[in-house]
Amino acid sequence: RFYDGSTNKQIDLPDLRFTTTDTGTYYFWAAYGTSQTDIVTVTAIGFPVPELPDDPEPENTSFARRVLLTQFTGTGCGYCPGMITLLRSLMEDDEYASKVVLTACHSYNSDDPAYLLDRLDQAMGVSSYPMVVADMYVSYNNYNNMNGLMSVIDMAHGRSAAKAGISASAELNGNTLVVRASIKASQTSEFRIGAWLLEDGIEGRQSNYNPGTWTGNYDVHDNCIRIADSRVSNSNFTGHSLGTIEAGETAEYAFVMTLEDGWVAENCHLALFITTPEDGEDYFSVNNAVSCSINGEVSFDYLK
Repeated sequence: RFYDGSTNKQIDLPDLRFTTTDTGTYYFWAAYGTSQTDIVTVTAIGFPVPELPDDPEPENTSFARRVLLTQFTGTGCGYCPGMITLLRSLMEDDEYASKVVLTACHSYNSDDPAYLLDRLDQAMGVSSYPMVVADMYVSYNNYNNMNGLMSVIDMAHGRSAAKAGISASAELNGNTLVVRASIKASQTSEFRIGAWLLEDGIEGRQSNYNPGTWTGNYDVHDNCIRIADSRVSNSNFTGHSLGTIEAGETAEYAFVMTLEDGWVAENCHLALFITTPEDGEDYFSVNNAVSCSINGEVSFDYLK
């Protein structure tokens, strides 16, 4: 028996197929006897899914590796300008900027104009602010120590080679953003994938408990997570399952996001990442990440 997931009413699916000419998101689940499936989501769009970029080196499986660095912050956090200062200096260093994809989760206070409803802070065990989390694996909260922050990034970057590369193509049509991603494995592993929509230039008055030392402009906020499309559960945002991918093989995943009124599309971009199981643990952490524009593409990035 098949059911409409939005109404839970039984429906007929001729030939076990669903087709539509109307754009929108549709929900289904099925039952057999006393068993039932999870809800399956189908999103129909009114324009073609973008083509992926060509693979520049089809035989290569040695990929550059980047750390997904997530800053947990908020406009009401008076110590956060200290961490913002460290991160700004870090991203001015080409060596470290090339190692990370920086994102910012505004979860400290709900009146923050960049506040994210998804509880990434709880999912990553954030209990104090400011804090950064590298690869959903290791956290750091000393906003007065640049060497410590660099050490965390070095540790995260060096603890594992890239098990896969990511290529993607994105297109915004009206308020609908479609992102098509391809994952190419260098090692046989189980993989998950996520995509976060980020926005720069969000204005919000920032609390500052040490204005004599932290003297920059902290009222404009960049890399703010608007959509975290990687939810497994309320306490797990490690991404959508791709199953096991054999070394040298590829898998694809498509994301569909809706930009809300008031978000500035010209200031938006994407962070895409893959997660893999930690050795000997029933836990996934980020293994690689890339950035992509919302009307552009990113190719597989191979080691030079």
